[in-house]
Amino acid sequence: MKLRFVVFALFLIFVPNLFAQRQTFSGTSICGLSQVHQTVAPDDGGQHSLSLDQRVCTWQKPSMLGGVAFVDYTAYGTDDVQFGRSVDRGYSIGRNAGSDKFYLKYEGTSIMNGPVPVKLQGTWQFTGGEGRLTGLRGEGTYTAHPTPAGEMIFEISGTYEIAPGT
Repeated sequence: MKLRFVVFALFLIFVPNLFAQRQTFSGTSICGLSQVHQTVAPDDGGQHSLSLDQRVCTWQKPSMLGGVAFVDYTAYGTDDVQFGRSVDRGYSIGRNAGSDKFYLKYEGTSIMNGPVPVKLQGTWQFTGGEGRLTGLRGEGTYTAHPTPAGEMIFEISGTYEIAPGT
């Protein structure tokens, strides 16, 4: 009987640590002007254009993720614009000063004023990580708007977990 109690007590102590703990993630970042930007416009009469974009983004204060502080990330995206709206998709890679990285994908929409997005919103998903972020998974939402200088300010929030032993 005592052995069963000891085994049960050990189970209660150690099993919760085998599973990932869900944590919240939020931050404000500012994405600079495009480092790479290419747009093509099919002659389809629909005010249609496709763009490829790369921007370096900086967190207003270091963003903590699994106990790791990140100060920036690079966003790579495509925009499919037609009739004042855009469908946006892309990927981001965050790096810290060490060997830790996070990977995420995003998808959303933008309201356009000519060629300029004025309001962006969408969802994102962590798709993995390296170093202390190996096993990273999570999801959330974002909203964004431009600055007068052409930068983009993003408000990002969501939840994540880092699966142990992956």
